[in-house]
Amino acid sequence: MLASFVFSEVSPNAPGSAASRNAVGGAASYLPLGVAGPLDDYDALQITAELQGGNGGTLDVYVQTSPDQGVTWYDFVHFATLASNAAVTPFAVTASLYTQAVAPVLVGKNLTPALAAATFVSGAFSDRVRLLFVAGAGTVAGRPQKVTVLAQRTSRRRGSR
Repeated sequence: MLASFVFSEVSPNAPGSAASRNAVGGAASYLPLGVAGPLDDYDALQITAELQGGNGGTLDVYVQTSPDQGVTWYDFVHFATLASNAAVTPFAVTASLYTQAVAPVLVGKNLTPALAAATFVSGAFSDRVRLLFVAGAGTVAGRPQKVTVLAQRTSRRRGSR
């Protein structure tokens, strides 16, 4: 079974960090704006993104996950840093409960990300995700960004062993 969650955001129009804030397509109504889920009943996530650089500055886009119902957020995916005015660039990453990290990875917390560019944390994820944008010096205008999270669970048929 699949569930689809679609973020349609505009990156920050000035230097600094900002979390996703728009309604997420497919998200449960009890979740706050800018948050996708629930994901706790799924085995794998395929995250695809169509990202473009901010106007005048670099742009870093993170997917963050929260193990405590949205109180604290930790880096989960950090797409490659986008140059100023970079054209729309597609990215994809797949995370599974069955993949294991080789070694601990430095991650950021809340609005202070630290996960290295073009990196993701393998293994378990929580019941919700959000986006975090970090616009670099010189940014004067945001650009449209789209991220889709496809959640999949193992098929469980009645009567099968």
